[in-house]
Amino acid sequence: MKFCKTLIITTSLLFSTVVISAEREDVEKLRAEQIKKWGTSGLPKPQELIAKAKVILNKPIELQTIGELRKTAENSNKAANYVGFILDQYASYYRENYKYDFVQEKVAPFHDKYVVISNKLKNLRNQSYLNLGKKLASQGNETEAFFYFRDAYRLASFTDEEGDHKGIRYKAEREMLKLLELGDMESFVYWQ
Repeated sequence: MKFCKTLIITTSLLFSTVVISAEREDVEKLRAEQIKKWGTSGLPKPQELIAKAKVILNKPIELQTIGELRKTAENSNKAANYVGFILDQYASYYRENYKYDFVQEKVAPFHDKYVVISNKLKNLRNQSYLNLGKKLASQGNETEAFFYFRDAYRLASFTDEEGDHKGIRYKAEREMLKLLELGDMESFVYWQ
């Protein structure tokens, strides 16, 4: 009997060591993959990128270059992904504890700040895609323009709370319809 207990305890310890070791290897492997994917050009600085992107996107579209628009879209997207890595943990905790008001009240302000920054970066990316589409369409490159419009359309918020509610998604859809010579079709604007 004593031998059986010892065998069970030893087996459990060995098994738990193997599981912990496997989990550690998985974490190490995942981290190495993430560094390989994301760590090629340093970390983005979101506030700096937002300021630079605004300068570019506030210029008349004729003065915006395709190169700077592509770089703005790429950098904004990368920064939004990095902010998203942090936001995901807050969002997960927020969802898991939605029943507890005191947790929500404490977590919400931090969560919401990341949401605001992430959305700013995504909007800059989407505006860059929209402007790229317009520039390419004006140069006669309708196919590439269409797919930049599509990216702006599919990645933008479905409804726009501001002004006339005709935000990036609406504008991108109108541009795609224009390229397809379907400009007389209506587009959804706002649900209210």
